[in-house]
Amino acid sequence: MLWKLLLPTLVMSVAIHDTIGTGRVVRQAGGVCSADVVFIVDDSSSVSGSWFDLAKQFILHFIHCFTDQDIGIGVILHNGSPRSGIPLGTYKATDAGLPAAINLLERKATGGPSRIGQAINLMTATSNFRDGVPKVAVILTDGMSQSDAAGQGMDHYEAQAIAARNAGIDLYAVGIGGSELVDNDVLEAITGSADRVFGTYNPCRVAYSILGNLCASAAPVGCLYNGAIIPVGEEYKPDDCTMCTCHAAGEAPACAIYTCAPPDPPCRNTVKVAGQCCPVCDTDAPEGCWHDSYSSSSAVLIPVGIEYKPDDCTWCNCYTVGERAMCAAVSCAFDFCTNLVRLAGQCCPYCPACCQGCYHGDDFIPVGATFRPDPCTFCGCYRPGEPAICAVADCAVPPCVNLITPPGECCPVCADIGCEHPDGIILPGEPYQVDGCMTCYCGAAGQEPLCATAACLLPPCDTPVQIAGQCCPVCEAPEGCPYNGMIIPLNDSFKPDDCTTCTCSVAGEAPLCIAVSCALPPCPDPVKIAGQCCPTCP
Repeated sequence: MLWKLLLPTLVMSVAIHDTIGTGRVVRQAGGVCSADVVFIVDDSSSVSGSWFDLAKQFILHFIHCFTDQDIGIGVILHNGSPRSGIPLGTYKATDAGLPAAINLLERKATGGPSRIGQAINLMTATSNFRDGVPKVAVILTDGMSQSDAAGQGMDHYEAQAIAARNAGIDLYAVGIGGSELVDNDVLEAITGSADRVFGTYNPCRVAYSILGNLCASAAPVGCLYNGAIIPVGEEYKPDDCTMCTCHAAGEAPACAIYTCAPPDPPCRNTVKVAGQCCPVCDTDAPEGCWHDSYSSSSAVLIPVGIEYKPDDCTWCNCYTVGERAMCAAVSCAFDFCTNLVRLAGQCCPYCPACCQGCYHGDDFIPVGATFRPDPCTFCGCYRPGEPAICAVADCAVPPCVNLITPPGECCPVCADIGCEHPDGIILPGEPYQVDGCMTCYCGAAGQEPLCATAACLLPPCDTPVQIAGQCCPVCEAPEGCPYNGMIIPLNDSFKPDDCTTCTCSVAGEAPLCIAVSCALPPCPDPVKIAGQCCPTCP
């Protein structure tokens, strides 16, 4: 399977403030993105042992979708009655001991009805969610058997799900079982949205959907004032005569405006002094500099030695009496971001950590992560805010009559079993290139593969060069990219293994390498086809 690299045309627009004097660059970064995630896993009688194992594999793949994010993980199982599998607070997604704990989870031998509602209630009431950290629950179930065998003891899953969401817990659902056996209506009722219902084939899609939704709500809790946020309990002074306070999140701030009385004694000419609300008589004004012309209605007198901010991005100072004030305006610089947040009183917006990523359509991809939006497309985010770089599979036609395309896979495979090889099964009649020098063939299914290795003549030079993908070294090196002692020619691609494609775009620089992340095949015993990255169902 070949991967065609799609390089989108990037259009970048940067807006900066005009500056007078020396501008300052302000860069703000968010902290580590955090969330607590509890998996609620159905191991009732309608979920077979193989599907329960697939649910565990889903969780194992899910936790590896995170890199430097602070993600707490917990697991609750339910079969008739819910029980704690891994208490929340014991492990983070990146802890080395978590995979072993997941593998130790066991399905009850005796079947029982689904009790999704009871499990959601247990999660809401007992999970040790951290204060100030977003709360998430992922329900893995087929949605079936909501009552016992006698049709009694109905489980009020929808009411419990609404209560969990009202408690601030974001709910997601993953259908486990054959597609014809999953009740998606139940899953949508639990999550409250079809956009939060997923299949098992792409765990990272669920993980990145959670991060994308965290980004949308990553701003501090507070009141919105002219496009900026005043945090709860804080004050903001937009001008010398106004003071605004945020008392409750989501409400308008309470602003008090001071009303000035006429000067006493009265005078003909008044002056606005920087930092003071009410104008003073010109005879009482301190010595200083004018910000704007004296004849302007917005003229402000800045006393000597006083710093004045006409807005959140400009600083003005008076150095010489009678001259014009010297002002400097800030030029904001920040990494590309999917959700910039501006705090009242600050000039430059900042990017919350959860928003450092790329979008591919509606799918959010964190920086440095890879993602498969569909079985034939593989995308990576290499710089936040820019389009994701994607590779699309180019499928070769297998040399057989009986073709199957397994669920979650892109390319069709032969239904027949081929010849066993350390790299996977070699399909009958299809040559497999082990490396630049060795080719193996499968004469018939079940036989040993036949392999032939090419012999190379010694090049007539002292320093031969190995071209990536070629068997024999050469004396003259083409223009290209160095890679592990080899050269990848300019504009060529090379696959060091079945899951990685490296492309040389700029001669002399390192190639761009994309490693495919495999979806979990929907079967208990997948097979690896030689020459293909991902295992498939036989």
